[in-house]
Amino acid sequence: MGIQKPKGAATLETEGREEDPRSIQMVEMAVGGSTVDVVDDPYSDRVRCDHPATRDEAQLAEALRGVADELGRHRVVTFVDESLRDGLEDAGFEVEGVMPGFYRGASDCVVMGWADEPDRIRPADPEGAALTDRVLRAKSDTPGLHAVVDTEQAAVSDASDIAEILGETFEAYPTPSSDPEYVANQIEDGVPFRVIREGDDLVACASADLVRDARTAELTDCATRPTHRGRGLMQTILNDLMDDLRRADFPTAFTLARASVPGINVAFQRLGFEYRGRMARSCRIGSGLEDMNIWSRWL
Repeated sequence: MGIQKPKGAATLETEGREEDPRSIQMVEMAVGGSTVDVVDDPYSDRVRCDHPATRDEAQLAEALRGVADELGRHRVVTFVDESLRDGLEDAGFEVEGVMPGFYRGASDCVVMGWADEPDRIRPADPEGAALTDRVLRAKSDTPGLHAVVDTEQAAVSDASDIAEILGETFEAYPTPSSDPEYVANQIEDGVPFRVIREGDDLVACASADLVRDARTAELTDCATRPTHRGRGLMQTILNDLMDDLRRADFPTAFTLARASVPGINVAFQRLGFEYRGRMARSCRIGSGLEDMNIWSRWL
């Protein structure tokens, strides 16, 4: 099966950043008479296909495995409408999570995965994930801190400060968010960022990566400077981002959190998010390929 780039489409590589290992490329496949877009993500050794516009599950599964093989990737992740679940399971894909009401509040999104070898889809850190699970059970009835502080919607002029704090927080990250140009492009494209300042210093940030067709958003890019942690700043930012989404008539929100890091999982639990599943060895972040917990909530 041949791989084609969409006509006129560009990768996320920009001039001067061609060698960034996190650069991804969009490729397209023909599946059942429809064109399906796939992300080639060499940094995390996977291909990802979000919301494919096809009803031919068997051909979709075959095509995704084929494109992974042709690109030399060992993992496939796909976010699909619930109507594709049974057919993809029959074709060998595994359900890793289910997010209710993901598509415009009307139908669920099923996160499904496949790997060409067992180790690639086994948990990377079962002990770390088990610790997080214990912490979540212990903290389930404990209210979180909510700082009385104002957040601001970020402007393009904030891109350098946001990139700096993200670079300081994440030694490795699946997107080049420590690059001010990349962050500026996101803001220009309408991705909502919120920040907290103390004086002239930006001390915390987060964003809502919009899935516009589905009317949902991923809360991500959560970072607080070490000197300001433990004060509930992130809870405040995320609450304000959810208010932004409500005003835009988005019925749901979701996030993918590192399964071995209790703090960020507790933060989303306290914000009313519910645990929806776990993606094993999903993406490269932190020390290597990590397990990611899936959380979502109705807004």
